[in-house]
Amino acid sequence: MDNDKVFGLQQKVRRLEHQRRQDLNELVELRATPAGKLNLRYRTWLEKQRKTNSLWFRIFDRATTAIFHRIPNPLESSNALGQVLARRFDRSVKTPDEWRGIFEKLEHHRRPTTATRISILTPAWNTRPHWFNEAAVSVLDQTCADWEWIVVDDASSKADYKPYAEALAAACPRFRFETLTQNEGISGATNAALSLARGEYVCMLDHDDLLHPDAIAKCLQKLDDEKLDAVYTDSDKVSEEGNRDEPFYKPDWSPEYFRGVMFIGHLLCVRREIAQAVGGFDRKFNGIQDFEFFLRYSERTSKIGHIPRILYHWRRAQGSIASAHDAKDNIGPLQQQAVNEQLRRLGLAADAKPGKYPHRISVTPRPRKAAGPRVSLIIPTRNTPEVLGKCLDSIRKKTTYQNYQIVCADNETSDPLALRKMRESGIDRVVCTGPFNYSRINNEAICKVADGDYLLLLNNDTEVITPNWIEEMLYYAEQDDVGAVGAMLLYPNNTVQHAGVALGFRGTADHLVRGFDPSSDGYAGSLSCAREVSAVTAACLLVKRSLYDELGGLNEHYQTAYQDVDFCLRLMLHKRKRNIFTPRARLYHHESYSRQSYYDMVDRGLLLDCWDEWIPRDPYFNPNFSRAHVDYQIAPDADKGDTTAVAELYV
Repeated sequence: MDNDKVFGLQQKVRRLEHQRRQDLNELVELRATPAGKLNLRYRTWLEKQRKTNSLWFRIFDRATTAIFHRIPNPLESSNALGQVLARRFDRSVKTPDEWRGIFEKLEHHRRPTTATRISILTPAWNTRPHWFNEAAVSVLDQTCADWEWIVVDDASSKADYKPYAEALAAACPRFRFETLTQNEGISGATNAALSLARGEYVCMLDHDDLLHPDAIAKCLQKLDDEKLDAVYTDSDKVSEEGNRDEPFYKPDWSPEYFRGVMFIGHLLCVRREIAQAVGGFDRKFNGIQDFEFFLRYSERTSKIGHIPRILYHWRRAQGSIASAHDAKDNIGPLQQQAVNEQLRRLGLAADAKPGKYPHRISVTPRPRKAAGPRVSLIIPTRNTPEVLGKCLDSIRKKTTYQNYQIVCADNETSDPLALRKMRESGIDRVVCTGPFNYSRINNEAICKVADGDYLLLLNNDTEVITPNWIEEMLYYAEQDDVGAVGAMLLYPNNTVQHAGVALGFRGTADHLVRGFDPSSDGYAGSLSCAREVSAVTAACLLVKRSLYDELGGLNEHYQTAYQDVDFCLRLMLHKRKRNIFTPRARLYHHESYSRQSYYDMVDRGLLLDCWDEWIPRDPYFNPNFSRAHVDYQIAPDADKGDTTAVAELYV
């Protein structure tokens, strides 16, 4: 077993031991409560009586078992005291008066401690009464009570739920219910609610969805602690019958990925002042109004946070996008229009076009009217003429971009065929003597002969697939806030070799979705759309020459591995740049053909010494995914959005 696997298993054992200690501590705390002590006494007595096997106990045991199976267990409140103040509401609770009693109990328990801090906005239209009631309970059961809930009815043609809304208004002063005289659409109703809001922040709750009990508290805490202007959470879906599934674990704020995939969704909390300043919601984008709104909102601020917990449950109602991607046939064109409008506002020379999959956008660079900036291709090499020949021939025969320079950084090649190849016209050869050191060879070649404004680090065992690969990568590299740009690399069998690098795998880092079909969507568009990543491989990496020089090039302490991860982390953390993976630039990669299979444990140790604080905290790979698999498998200890309340109440 290699050292990587041993280290990875050791890390997994440590995580499991940590989780076990946490579980044991929680168990001890539960047993120390009055309910826990009573439960322990009852179980002890029960076991003692079972041993006697007396007739009267058998009757007692059978009767209590039948009763417990018929009567639902009481629902413990989600607060730390665990008081039984909320309960599972079955179908016997039907009338508005009955629900008013329930609302009053919950309202009495959750008293606000300060002035209204956040306004929950809900546009409603022909809402089903039981869904409204469940949404109401999910709001009333929040562990933080410093909210107001504003529901605006958009001139419903069915008023079945209104008596329940009136019952809630009578029980809860923090609830406000308004009715529009004519139908304004979801954007109009949401804007009406926004105009009534008094909180510093607002969040959007659909009329049939559910909040996790900690949703508001966690969002306010994140906003306060990190001085943010917006925060969003992970989510899942809930069926019409109340079954929860399809958890959606999101990355931290990723503006490029957001243009391709509407991943923010719910729960989204924003600063009211900015929401009003950007003009609220645009009714011409009804159906994707939240997405289009946040495109504009994110242009005003970059202080956007993410909570990797499932704090919102999206109802899979018939006819909604949650139930089927094609439930609304106008979503694709609206999404495309929204992104195109943002690209124009930002002055980006690209067009939004429909992606291969539903609700995916492909941002396509426009053809250049003039020659683009000079790009220097830096190719470290040694011997292997057949490999180098394929690489160089594919560049010169397929590449459509014209203004580039080829630099072969030759690490003491002795093969005459390889030497002849490097002497061909249009190739600059730099001899780099000494033991192989990937970082030093690149730095030396760049320093001596590279004349480009952009540097494209390229392995000699790559072959160009897409002719416009440089144009696709350069579109991102030219943006002021972008650091490194990486391409999709394929194995010779046409499966994915590189689609971005994520931290934490093998204790260090690894390529995501190795072996996947490159034409697939990946996890929520991770293979079909460009997106932010922590790092990209230096087998094909484009960066501004100025940024490369500012960082001092590649760190030469890394000889064979991880210098690309180190370089990208310095771009991301020291220069505050976004590193981008694009699937629209594709090359074959015969991985490490020249050096065969060699793993440098010194390089590994250096990466851990330099970045041990950040290795477990990849912002673009949700912590709820397993670090033992590169295919987005959910970790055993992932947050499932479960509490006693959620598990029992919303069914």
